[in-house]
Amino acid sequence: MDVVVIISKEKKIENFRIVVIPSGRSERGFLRTKDYGIIAYPDKKDFEKIGEMINWAFNESDDKVIENSSVTKIEKQFYNCSSYRKVTNEYNEVWLEFFKGIYSISLLKKDGDAFVAFEDENKESVEYIFPEKPTALELGTKVMEMFEYKERYDGIIE
Repeated sequence: MDVVVIISKEKKIENFRIVVIPSGRSERGFLRTKDYGIIAYPDKKDFEKIGEMINWAFNESDDKVIENSSVTKIEKQFYNCSSYRKVTNEYNEVWLEFFKGIYSISLLKKDGDAFVAFEDENKESVEYIFPEKPTALELGTKVMEMFEYKERYDGIIE
């Protein structure tokens, strides 16, 4: 089973929103977000609680086909934004992936109206591969480190 959990963080230092969405499958077998997730306003240093939310979404992710999807667009349902372009402008995104028995997280960046792999100064994707299934604390810590790295890169944090 391949799993992707989408973790989005508002590009703010204080009182930011985190959105965590589990995945399922489309009728054609492609990964697809589920119609539910977690929207939270955690403390920036509450790594374990952030990791617990991500683990919840991981456990909710599966290979089941999502037959009936919400008529509410994802940008309104989870992000309170008027368009997906606004989501890509106002949020950073990290994906937790479980593929072929490997747990990894990848930092993404805005590219037009979508998110793509973020590359560092050496043109290498910013990702981390866990040697084994991460604990909630390890997962939350690493995800927040990636968000902080991206915010520093974008000049949000000096």
